[in-house]
Amino acid sequence: MCEVIDIVENNDPCNPNAGGNEDELYYALLSDFVSVPEAPVSETVLRDKFLIDTVPVFKAGKCWKKIQAKANTVKSNYEPAGNSGAKMARLEFAVPGNNLQSISLFNISDGNTPYVFLSKPNSTPAGEYEIIGGFKHKATMTATKAGGEVTGEGAMYNFTVSAAQKFEVHYTGTVQLTPQA
Repeated sequence: MCEVIDIVENNDPCNPNAGGNEDELYYALLSDFVSVPEAPVSETVLRDKFLIDTVPVFKAGKCWKKIQAKANTVKSNYEPAGNSGAKMARLEFAVPGNNLQSISLFNISDGNTPYVFLSKPNSTPAGEYEIIGGFKHKATMTATKAGGEVTGEGAMYNFTVSAAQKFEVHYTGTVQLTPQA
């Protein structure tokens, strides 16, 4: 693992492409989980305080669902949320309107239903994801549809996931894509 902290002239030996997120995301309804681990902030090593290595436990028949987003549309941002020291995690992505599964995702994006999302920043090691949402800090999703043009751009569903979280937290572990009995 690369331990570089000081970066000179954007020459990051850990990852020459340090920006952006991969185009593949994972999500599940919060109600699909038995447990979602919280950040172990009592750890003594600073980085370990914000790294979950315990696998979330799904209810029987549930698992992560994969979203293939349009290239270069996945962005995760964090900004202050009030004066409590919390941050607002905001994950944005787009899915082409001709993807029939995106219609379903659009229809369940009501701004109230709680979710958990995994997003993969390009600057993180393999198998490590940002985790947004959980039982303590619920993530919700809203969506808009941008209609396309007959001779130009196709329709696009634009999604925004938001959660007031105290920290940016990462998860390192498996992404279960097959339901367990």
